Amino acid sequence: MSKKKSSNTENSILNITQWAIPTAILFTYVLVTLYSFSYDMKTDAKYTVRQKISDYNDSLIIDFNSKMDVTKAVAATTANVAARQLSAGDTLESVITDVVAPTVDNAYASAAKLMSKDGSGLTETGAQADPVNQESLKKCLDEKIIVVSPPYEKGGSWFVDVLAPVTDVNGNTEHALTFSFNTDIFGEIPTTSKFDGRTCYVLVSSDGTVLCPAGRRILVRGDNIFESNSIKISQATENRTKSNLSSRNAGYTDCTIDGEARVMVYDPTASAGMSIASIVTQSYIDNEVHSTYGNMESIMIRILVAMLAFLVAVLAIHLANKAVNTSHNQTLKEKAETDLLTGLLNKMSTEQKVMEYLTEAKAKDQSAILFLIDIDNFKKVNDTMGHAFGDELLAGLGLGLSTLFRATDIVGRIGGDEFLVLMRNITPDAETKKREADKLLTFFRDFKVGEYVQYRCTASIGGAVFSQDGGDFEELYKAADNAMYESKRHGKNRVAYYGEELEGPVIELGRH
Repeated sequence: MSKKKSSNTENSILNITQWAIPTAILFTYVLVTLYSFSYDMKTDAKYTVRQKISDYNDSLIIDFNSKMDVTKAVAATTANVAARQLSAGDTLESVITDVVAPTVDNAYASAAKLMSKDGSGLTETGAQADPVNQESLKKCLDEKIIVVSPPYEKGGSWFVDVLAPVTDVNGNTEHALTFSFNTDIFGEIPTTSKFDGRTCYVLVSSDGTVLCPAGRRILVRGDNIFESNSIKISQATENRTKSNLSSRNAGYTDCTIDGEARVMVYDPTASAGMSIASIVTQSYIDNEVHSTYGNMESIMIRILVAMLAFLVAVLAIHLANKAVNTSHNQTLKEKAETDLLTGLLNKMSTEQKVMEYLTEAKAKDQSAILFLIDIDNFKKVNDTMGHAFGDELLAGLGLGLSTLFRATDIVGRIGGDEFLVLMRNITPDAETKKREADKLLTFFRDFKVGEYVQYRCTASIGGAVFSQDGGDFEELYKAADNAMYESKRHGKNRVAYYGEELEGPVIELGRH
């Protein structure tokens, strides 16, 4: 029995494994794929938001560069006119007054200078000019190109000088025309915030100095984004940000302003190593990511719910099929084990169940009584009253015997008119044996069959005790069979226990 249960358990585990493992693999694969897809989508959404900010930076850069280009163009044109005037013999003072001064406003410049190689020069008002960046001046004169100087601070604002070479007809360059471009013009470009109204825009130099703030003016001119107490750049990206600004590369970095999480997206302008940065709140980034990613997240949740529902449905179907199959198999098993005429166990299943129990009883040192019941003169019944009546008789006996004994006892039909009864786990003392014999006596005495002609039958019954009369089914059956034939030999219609016929008369059933 334990082997059978173990086999059933193994089969159940195998059945579950056959669909559970593939389903689990599929479920895991889909989960990993969804997680990877979700991560990629979120990463792409963040990139899209940063790109949106960078695109706006580009629009600011276009405006800023266009004004700087105007300054360069006016500087180049004015320098050519000044060169012709100087070649014609005009004095430096007259060129400053007549040529340079009228162009200052058109060049988006706050001041103009005409500088010599030695660093001296005059302003558009004729006053002595302050020195300009010597490296920029030398490069402009030596290479005869327009040069933009590094940013410098003057009077609380930051400037860059646009230097244009003044080259005479002989190709000599003795002077440079310089327009001072005030970076405060950047503050006039983003008149309103493009994003959440709390965005801070800054024009910064290559070393991180704030040249001009705009938008939400949290930072001030002269602050350095790497040293200010107002803004803190993420340590993980600080070196990268410094390198990008100095190399004029675009990028982004996490930061905080007065403790509020933000993201700074920066892009280079065309001149003087300056960059424009938009510093947006992290909450804006998160909201934009959610608006892009949120729908996909909802879709993924629905997919997961659908997968769980599918898994539950598969499990429910499996359990339902298992229940149906179990019921069907049980029905088939019962049909295979049942004698169709009497409803009792058939010969094969009776013998199998008896052998299984005897093996178990032997291990537990339990006793049992086996009865073999043979209907007397059954052939005569068939011959005189017909086979249909004989079948009715057997069916009635089957019903009666099934209710006569305990539910735990084994009752079966093992031949045409032969029945077997095994009383399990019963003490085979004299009193018990007599009681069970009397029970059989009473059953056959009261038994009758037939609707119009009531027929009463008798039986020859042999009994044997396990394991006193036999240690296995074959020995026990043989002992009961011998007792049954002893009953027949003494005139039928009797009960005899194996071996007791040698000690005294058999138990005689009442004659009918």
